Amino acid sequence: MGAVTPSNAPAHEPFPSGLLLRAGLLLLLLVSELLGLTIRFDAEDLMRRPDGWTRWLAESPMLLRGGLAFAAAFLLVVSPRLKAIALSLTQASMGHPWGPWLSLQLVAIGVFALCTERLFEGGADSMSWVAGWVAAAVAAPMLWLLALAPPRYWGAVARQERWGLVLAALAGAAVAASARVTQALWVPLTAATFWLVEGLLGVLYSPIVSVPLKQTLGTPQFRVTISPECSGYEGIALVLLFLALYFWLFRRALRFPHALLLLPVGVLGMWLTNVLRITLLIAVGTSVSKKVALGGFHSQAGWLFFLSVSLGLMAAGHRIRLFATPVLPQPKASSPPARATDAAALLVPALVLLASIIVTSAASSGFDRWYPLRVVATAAALWHFRATYRRFDWQWTWQSTAIGGAVFVLWLLLETPSVAHGAGIEGGLAQLSRGAAGLWLACRVLGSTITVPLAEELAFRGYLTRRLVSPAFETVRLGHFTWLSFVGSSVAFGLLHGRWVAGTLAGMAYAAALYRRGQIGEAVYAHLTTNALIAAYVLCVGRWSLWS
Repeated sequence: MGAVTPSNAPAHEPFPSGLLLRAGLLLLLLVSELLGLTIRFDAEDLMRRPDGWTRWLAESPMLLRGGLAFAAAFLLVVSPRLKAIALSLTQASMGHPWGPWLSLQLVAIGVFALCTERLFEGGADSMSWVAGWVAAAVAAPMLWLLALAPPRYWGAVARQERWGLVLAALAGAAVAASARVTQALWVPLTAATFWLVEGLLGVLYSPIVSVPLKQTLGTPQFRVTISPECSGYEGIALVLLFLALYFWLFRRALRFPHALLLLPVGVLGMWLTNVLRITLLIAVGTSVSKKVALGGFHSQAGWLFFLSVSLGLMAAGHRIRLFATPVLPQPKASSPPARATDAAALLVPALVLLASIIVTSAASSGFDRWYPLRVVATAAALWHFRATYRRFDWQWTWQSTAIGGAVFVLWLLLETPSVAHGAGIEGGLAQLSRGAAGLWLACRVLGSTITVPLAEELAFRGYLTRRLVSPAFETVRLGHFTWLSFVGSSVAFGLLHGRWVAGTLAGMAYAAALYRRGQIGEAVYAHLTTNALIAAYVLCVGRWSLWS
């Protein structure tokens, strides 16, 4: 339809800066509202109330997960037409009176917050408060959409993308119900995990301690309780999410439905590696160190096995003929493109950094004394690909430094001090000699200000922002903007850093630095500035949790 995919809109038509700013502010407002509501209110206490109108509100987090999954699934379904939709949204937004709709949306959020406070904390249980809560919850996102574009535009989108909306609704319902499904699978999966770990442990040690009723297993020196979270379902969910993303990103290089066989392979592989992780945890606690077992190994070994399984599945998808599409012979080119960029040069340093983080953290107990090895390994990877990086523009500008400084302030404002992490670093340094502590601090500063910004920006801003635009990312110029690549790469950056809100906003700021001139150096300098200011703040104030 013309309202959604205008045929007269040229493919290269730029997005007006004013509309981009408005859309960015509305997106930031939505994220802030969701963050504020989820931090302020907790539905856990509602489960302990007697039956009544408010008891079922304890399931509201499930509805939020379903809504977010619906939005993400819809964007994935319409991704081939996302640019055309964005262009039509731009046309529909021109001259649109968005102020009144935004005011109504803020009123709806206020009503929702008031009703939530009375229902969750004030003891109200009347039907009128519940009806107001539901009405505000429905009205707030609809009014937010109407602040972006008029009703007729969204009606045209709904008619044209009706099947995408149906598929997204099914995905949202599946995610919303996943908690119930996983709870039903906890008992059999935990029992199977316990049985297999018990068998492997019996090969290594004698005697072993096994209490099936309490799911306790180990040796006389060290034992663990296999809780539902240890059964493997979280790793299985992660690998399924990874495969879904992998199937979409590399859909042209994979054979379907053959590639779907990787799903059961990934589930089985993730469960078996979880069994191995628990067995090794008990072995490390028994024969090496209880502190290492309960510290770094317990928290990091799962990620190490997840990466191993995920990269193995990716390698199988690309190399095994059953899964990969046949490669047609190409005519020999007279010379390679002068500006072609090797994907390995952009990704390998970040992968080396991630692997070294997991390995050194797994070998530590609260304080990563092996941090210098991360710097050496990542620097070696960067040095290996230095010829590729010479193609980029590394000119410094004051604007990139200003962006980095703004991210530093934002990071401090959103940081929740962690006494445990801060005490771990401070205590670990106290156990080292003066020279070793100085070397560790020097490597920590060098790593956070040089190797980390380079490796991460090359991967996220140099590769992922273009890979989300086209599988042939080499043909996409640096700084090419699409909403999918902007939001997707920023969210991935935030998830990698644990502090998903601050990390996502930081990723958006570094992406903005990239878009300003279309040069990767801008993003690197912005990231470097942030990390340098954090390092200076940590060393001057002693707020070690910022380095956790």
